[in-house]
Amino acid sequence: MFRAANRAAVRLWKDESGVVLALTVIVFLTLFMMACSIFAAGETIRQRVELQNAADAAVYSSAIVQADCNSRLAAINRAMSWTYVQMVRKEMDYIVDKWLERTLLLWRIDDGLMYAFNLPSSCNSGVPYYVTGYDVSIGDGSNHKKVRLNKKTPLVSISEIEQARDNARSNGKDYPTLGPQIDTHKSTIRAMNQKEIELLNKLPGRIKKTVESVLKANVTDTWNDGFAGGAQFSYVLKQEDKPSSKTFEILKQKQEDDFLRHSNYIPEEGNTSEEVFGPGSEQKNWFVATGQTEGIQRGYKQRDNVLVAEWHYTSSLWELTEDGCMQLATLPRQLNTVKGEDVRDSRFTSEIAKANILLKKFFSKEGSLVVGLTRRLNNPFQFMIGGGGLGVFRPFTLDNGNRYMWTASAARAGYNPKPWSKQDCGGEYEETWSDKSGGNDLWNLKTSDWDATLLPLHRVWAQGENRNWDSETAGKILKEVKGEAWIPLYGGGGALGAQGAPKLMSEGAELNYQAAEGWVLH
Repeated sequence: MFRAANRAAVRLWKDESGVVLALTVIVFLTLFMMACSIFAAGETIRQRVELQNAADAAVYSSAIVQADCNSRLAAINRAMSWTYVQMVRKEMDYIVDKWLERTLLLWRIDDGLMYAFNLPSSCNSGVPYYVTGYDVSIGDGSNHKKVRLNKKTPLVSISEIEQARDNARSNGKDYPTLGPQIDTHKSTIRAMNQKEIELLNKLPGRIKKTVESVLKANVTDTWNDGFAGGAQFSYVLKQEDKPSSKTFEILKQKQEDDFLRHSNYIPEEGNTSEEVFGPGSEQKNWFVATGQTEGIQRGYKQRDNVLVAEWHYTSSLWELTEDGCMQLATLPRQLNTVKGEDVRDSRFTSEIAKANILLKKFFSKEGSLVVGLTRRLNNPFQFMIGGGGLGVFRPFTLDNGNRYMWTASAARAGYNPKPWSKQDCGGEYEETWSDKSGGNDLWNLKTSDWDATLLPLHRVWAQGENRNWDSETAGKILKEVKGEAWIPLYGGGGALGAQGAPKLMSEGAELNYQAAEGWVLH
């Protein structure tokens, strides 16, 4: 029995049938495992690129929305500035014409009364026995029909005032014509103020909606995500929830000159709003700032020597007797005064213009837009490498084998520094604060040449000035984004859990894009 078993064993040892099959199985299994690994690595890389592209597209699109808001604000500011100038000029003409009308009306009443008092006279009737004018007396008609305006001499005749009003009427500058126009300007400015508030209040919601729409259009579950319960796409959007209070401010009265630069009424440094509005608008004159703490407004202020009309009136009654004309009665000389304040109405005060401009914070953390995007690793052969030993997949994972990949991208609206030139800015949009106090400052919401700029992470939260940047690193952004509450993008989304920055995105030294910087910024 032992001899037979030994012979069978020797025969089987020397039998080579089936060896090729065994070798084939081993070789093909090895090749299959290699192909699976290559496919899994390639698919992981593809999904990582898809994730980055989606985040870039989403944050760039959101920056376009932000740039669109800035452009709209700039367009409104320009229109508001122009409307404000027209309103103020018309209000000043309105006030003067209404004051002159009141002056003529009361002067004619006084003159009529003096004439009526003297009318029964049988002798010494007419001027100079009744006179209505400044510094007049019975028997002296030299100043009849003359009044003193604004405490000045020479005196102004009633006919000159009438001619001035006729000229104003011919030029459409009489107060009945100007009144409805002023009301329209005031209503327009109110609507512009409201529109700017609406744009800023709706901006965060518009940005969030844009981010979600773009992300959904660029990432989706693949067929094998379903085996693991979905890719669990989630995102983080970091933006200022209240831009109107954190990154914008309303121009104040002391910035009225700058406000007029929005409509190019003051195109150069050194000009003032008083030069735009003309006499009467100087600070110690009669149409001046109302002292608003927020916004720009002018209104009428009565002064002792401005928009003041004065005249005297007196009359006498005479009777013809055998001895000649005898004075029966005298109406003592009286003084009448008409001031601009006497005819005040709502059009004596301008509508408050509340134009928004950017704060320095806009070009730092508060004005930046950051989008983080994550998905669960989609490796159909993940069951082969359980226990956290991820091998070639480790660079695409997080702490201790947490099987998620994620990325972050940032952008912000930037200003074209060459808005009046036919030459393109070449991608070098202004992304930093530029202090040009007293200059035209076209970038600060005076013109609508805004576009989106995709920024490297190390620049987004840096407080830059005049294209110089502080040395803040991208790691601060990654750390804060990581700790945010991740929002499910669509069905199957979930939170990341405890994690750190991806292994290849550590909090090391500041990133250096060298020659590629210009491409990254645009």
